[in-house]
Amino acid sequence: MDLRQLRYFMVVAEERSVTRAAARLHLTQPPLSAQLARLEHELGVTLLIRHRRGVDLTEAGAHLLDQARRLLADVDAATDSVRRLGEGRVGRLTCAFVSATAWTVLAPLLRRYHQDRPDVAIEFLEDHPDGVVEHVRARRADLGVVHLPPPGVGASHDPDLDVAVVHREPLVAVLPARSAADGVPDRVDLARWAGEPFLSPARATWGGLRPHLLNACRLSGFEPTVSEVQLVQTVMSLVGAGLGVSVLPASVRALAGPEVVVRPLNRHVPVVETAVLRRGADQVSPQLAHFLRLALATPEPDVLQPEHARRGS
Repeated sequence: MDLRQLRYFMVVAEERSVTRAAARLHLTQPPLSAQLARLEHELGVTLLIRHRRGVDLTEAGAHLLDQARRLLADVDAATDSVRRLGEGRVGRLTCAFVSATAWTVLAPLLRRYHQDRPDVAIEFLEDHPDGVVEHVRARRADLGVVHLPPPGVGASHDPDLDVAVVHREPLVAVLPARSAADGVPDRVDLARWAGEPFLSPARATWGGLRPHLLNACRLSGFEPTVSEVQLVQTVMSLVGAGLGVSVLPASVRALAGPEVVVRPLNRHVPVVETAVLRRGADQVSPQLAHFLRLALATPEPDVLQPEHARRGS
């Protein structure tokens, strides 16, 4: 007895006619009758009583119909769940990230991912940059999202990890609004504020941004005095109060109130790069593969494996 025989039998039982069942199954009548006879022979019982108007079920046939419906429904459900899992439409994805990436890069990506894969459970591990790298390296996370240090500044990532740049944004000067009244140009020279305290969000919460601030100041010819606070929102509040200045990614414009002005720099400095990390040697799950396809659907270079590159690249 195989599933095909059960499906044939179920259709015949529902139609109460071999002729109508054959039409529904897109078969001719002789092979369908042969399959039914083979099924009865294998079970050693009569399942159908044939007459001029069609067929009736025996007691054994009625029992088999109930069992066949239940069994075939389970098979269909199992087939569907296996297919959905294989396509990455169900399952689990664990993402480690630093706080600074959550609202600029990660949130839009996760919004698109959830729209495409609403039944995939997403788990989060929020940590400092080294913690994110360790979560990915130790397989506690499928992927990590971090800010990369400026070129030539800071240690490179574990060579066992693949790194893909998925977002770039320029640095800007964050200044008290009173600076605008003092004739601040459209593009500013950080050296003008060399004597001011520079405020930076803490590495533990917004890790990866302090090296960019230091690098920008050094390229402008001075070593800044840096004070750390926990959150970028605190940086903006303190700058607005006139207690210092800062250098942050351009997306902080969304947080700038009336007490703060944001200006581009007049000197070229490296942009802030946000990257996705994954273990290079591991097989990519379907859930992760779809996330990578979304993350790499950007103007940025694709540096992960070719199968995850955006279409048309």
